[in-house]
Amino acid sequence: MTTCHRPWYLFAFIGICLLWGGHPAFGSRFALFALDAEVPLQNGQSIGKAREAAIIQGLRQAVEEAIYKLLPPEGLGINNQKVSSQILDKAGHFVPQYKILGERQSPGTFEVSLQVTVDLVLLRKALISLGLIKTERGKGTIPNSPSTLVIRNLVDGTVLMEVINFFKQRPDLADHFALVTARHGEFTFQFFPMVSLDKIVTQILYHAQVTKGTFKLIKQGKDQLIFSYQSGPSS
Repeated sequence: MTTCHRPWYLFAFIGICLLWGGHPAFGSRFALFALDAEVPLQNGQSIGKAREAAIIQGLRQAVEEAIYKLLPPEGLGINNQKVSSQILDKAGHFVPQYKILGERQSPGTFEVSLQVTVDLVLLRKALISLGLIKTERGKGTIPNSPSTLVIRNLVDGTVLMEVINFFKQRPDLADHFALVTARHGEFTFQFFPMVSLDKIVTQILYHAQVTKGTFKLIKQGKDQLIFSYQSGPSS
């Protein structure tokens, strides 16, 4: 009987990926905005309250700018009251972090300079729920159940990380992309598709940048993709 010894670093990568799988903070999921927000100073208002109001205004401005980046051109002129009440009035929900770069007080106004990080995936899901963005699945909403991506014969830890990073940097393709099982060179991922599986297949085959090797589609089902990895120089 032949014993197959897999490289030690592969199992190190497996452990790292399992820890990273559910983490939201990767790649282009986030957009960074630098802006100034100014609010009027009310009679008797403390600087602390004015600063708080300016920060709230700044977060709102950043989320509004992010919306313009996500909406298709035909949606930019929409004056939707729900956008204000369900997104802009809750701007902090879409901002995982912000930094105060400076603040200025002048007669009658208080201004802060901010660096604001906006979660584009959460924001996109909110816009989908309001019907302002449509998914390619034709339902206008993100599916309730995840799809599965299986890659067989993958024993190169570097390529494994490249596959994971590819999806983390493409929130337009898949949401909540996570490694769920890894055994004997077969890796199973779950994700919520943001586009059709046909498009995801095309992106994996022709646009996933790996240092070496190629992918081959073995099976495509309603909610499942199975690929095989072949090591060697990339074509």
